[in-house]
Amino acid sequence: MDIRQIKYFLTVSEELNITRAAEKLHLSQPPLSRALMELEEELGCKLMTRGKRHITLTQEGLALKIKGKQIIELTEMTKAEISEMKNGISGTIYLGHVDSNGPTLAAQWIESFKKEYPNVMYNLWCGTVDDLTDRMKAGLIDIAVTMTPLNSELLEGFKVYKENWVAIIPTSHPIAKTSTDTVSLEELSGNDLIISSRRTRENEIRSWFEGIKKEPKFTVKIAHSSNVAKLVSRGIGIGIFPASVAKNIPQGSDVVIKEIRPVVSVEYMLSWDKNHAPNILAGKFIEHVKSLIK
Repeated sequence: MDIRQIKYFLTVSEELNITRAAEKLHLSQPPLSRALMELEEELGCKLMTRGKRHITLTQEGLALKIKGKQIIELTEMTKAEISEMKNGISGTIYLGHVDSNGPTLAAQWIESFKKEYPNVMYNLWCGTVDDLTDRMKAGLIDIAVTMTPLNSELLEGFKVYKENWVAIIPTSHPIAKTSTDTVSLEELSGNDLIISSRRTRENEIRSWFEGIKKEPKFTVKIAHSSNVAKLVSRGIGIGIFPASVAKNIPQGSDVVIKEIRPVVSVEYMLSWDKNHAPNILAGKFIEHVKSLIK
């Protein structure tokens, strides 16, 4: 299996039509069909079902479509890095980050690193910790700003920031009208809660309520915390997120912010794939960040 075959397959998987795919690739149909048949023979499975008017991908074809895109992306990244080295350019750092306080931390570090290495380029990716972990394991991201709990079997890293959890409450909710600037777990229990869709986050928040022998009611899970204010302001539930999420909510959003008591906190980490050492440029960035947080 080579890059050419993967590109051919991806084009067909997007067009779902051999004729259109051949035109897009500037090929005649016979060599394209032959390349696809050779790919199926090599993999030992059918990748697509050919109908009279269009093509349907099999389960194996759908899997190859996902992996194929990653292979092409990684190939392009590698070619770009080699080209940059050849031309004397410092290179590109592929930096991922979570969306709460991740953008702020990334911007601070890039601003500082840029003064020392002005020719370095940056490719940023925002996602959940699960997304970032998958991309680091696939080699698509060098390093990432993640949040605890960290999977120590997959990732390595160090702490860069810490903040408390808060409740983001609709202004119409009775809890929002209390005189205190904190809210207890007892008050939150029984309410519809909006939390991150991260796989381990639900278990973490559920553990908070075990001490008071209550079961939290999770109503909505979201991948990007920027959506929480819109949901809360409509009375859909109370958001449970790090304090930096609340700071980014626009004024006039019809929400009230209260710190959760007893205090619970979350730590941010600069992380990388435990089984693959960061490249030289990413390593310099890591050391630079360490010097900033001392």
